[in-house]
Amino acid sequence: MSISRFVLRTSFALTAGALLAACAQQGGATFPSPLNGVMSSQAELRDATPPACKGQKDSKDYASLTVTLSTKGGSFCIPEFGGYGGSIEYPTVDPSIKLSEISSTTDYAKLPQLGSGTAIFYLQLATSGGTAFGENVPAGGGLTSAKIVAGKPYTVFGEASIGSLEYKFTPCYAIATKGKYGGVIGEVGELLKGVILPAAAKGYIEVYSGKQTSSKC
Repeated sequence: MSISRFVLRTSFALTAGALLAACAQQGGATFPSPLNGVMSSQAELRDATPPACKGQKDSKDYASLTVTLSTKGGSFCIPEFGGYGGSIEYPTVDPSIKLSEISSTTDYAKLPQLGSGTAIFYLQLATSGGTAFGENVPAGGGLTSAKIVAGKPYTVFGEASIGSLEYKFTPCYAIATKGKYGGVIGEVGELLKGVILPAAAKGYIEVYSGKQTSSKC
């Protein structure tokens, strides 16, 4: 197997000051209350936060989740943390394995900083055993957040280890698209295409703003 194909290249706070409601009439027209506008904007922003995954566990520094990858392929949820979430589509796997995920927006785990600047999102991954991924990846999915700006580039870096062997992979960039919950960095599942894991593996990806490589995901 080409180990370069085993690539796992694969926060949002809302504050608002209180406003005084004012109502004025002129020529029979009633002007809307500024407070109503603020409440509407708050509701829209809340709706823009991607939902938490079923069964995820939350803590101060991260959110975690363990999923089972189906032999038929499908998608798995990215644990929502700090306003980041979404899903990743994956191809068939043989055999089925469990995948553990940890999402964070800070480097609480003291991971090496692989890109320039500070990463906006971290996703740690660990498999329960070896498996082989198929070649066909369903369309859709992606990391999403109101903090991801559609039309802007983002770069993904990754490292992985199998036993005592460690590997650093070639980074790639993607142009974010617009989604229901904000910008979306898609096509992440393509990184699993044709990957063969001979044994249980651990890895992590880091997402940075900007184009920091010439290789497209």
